[in-house]
Amino acid sequence: MEKITSDMKLIKVLASEARREDVPEDQVQEAADIMAELAAEMTPENRYQLAQVMAYTIDELQQDSLDFLNTIADQKTIGYGDKAAFKVKTGGIKAYFQAKGSTTPRSMVSGRQILVDTEEISARPAIPLLQLKTKQVEMADLLREANREITNAKLKKIEQVLQAAVANFASPFYATGSGIVKDTLQKQINYFRRFGPVTILGDMEAISQLAALTGMAMSTTMTQHSDKQIDEMNESGFIGKYMGCNVVALTNAFEADGVTPILKTNWLYIIPGGMTGDTRNLKIVNEGNVMSVDATDINDLVYEVRLAQFFGAAFVTGKVPTIGAYLIG
Repeated sequence: MEKITSDMKLIKVLASEARREDVPEDQVQEAADIMAELAAEMTPENRYQLAQVMAYTIDELQQDSLDFLNTIADQKTIGYGDKAAFKVKTGGIKAYFQAKGSTTPRSMVSGRQILVDTEEISARPAIPLLQLKTKQVEMADLLREANREITNAKLKKIEQVLQAAVANFASPFYATGSGIVKDTLQKQINYFRRFGPVTILGDMEAISQLAALTGMAMSTTMTQHSDKQIDEMNESGFIGKYMGCNVVALTNAFEADGVTPILKTNWLYIIPGGMTGDTRNLKIVNEGNVMSVDATDINDLVYEVRLAQFFGAAFVTGKVPTIGAYLIG
């Protein structure tokens, strides 16, 4: 058996299966054969290799699971034991009118650095050894579930940090209302659009409510709606544009109970585009890759793997927040 590496075909195939992508049957069978071969003789080396397969595949899946964060967060990946230092911009260049021959005030281009600590997130799948040896375990399903739980834990942490910070701000950075109050949300949009193109991000349940606000009152007796937006609602369940803003649905899966959404469904986030990392408030750090430690219980012959990663999130502002939020009451 060749040494397991993060870029080998086996990892790519298992990750594709976990994403429920179409994978040729011969590649699916080949991956299953390799896992069964490793499980046939549970030597220390084979156990280590099995655990590495799981860790590398989760790493591969994590790259896709939190892609949307690139639009709202300043992200860093660091090595184990390193510290994540983020730049926060606090000053900039200003222009002034002045009398001829006089000196303009100095513009301080300044900033500061903050360190974001990490915490451990872990999942611990356990597999009856006999089932692993006889190919009765759907490894892609196991990896999908482990990745989901690690992703869910990260999302919960991000949501806690983000909402705890934003809720302390006043308009236009934070607002709330019974339903979406059009004038209130518009004030927030108007503020953030001065920074550039804006994206409104939220759960499907929240962003779908924007469609009701799009009617144009052409007279006291008539309200018109765009045919394009009506088509968009029918096709995707929400409109793609609202008052010049792109509307994007958050990926919001269910908890293990299969009923409760991971993220709250009644928040809208107003995010200006074109922000540099040092001006983004949400700071996210992944310390190292997913780690794996394995063991086999001699009592019930269950093989288990502890999959863990160090992760951190913080909300940091310079002068004012560069992200807005609307809580639908």
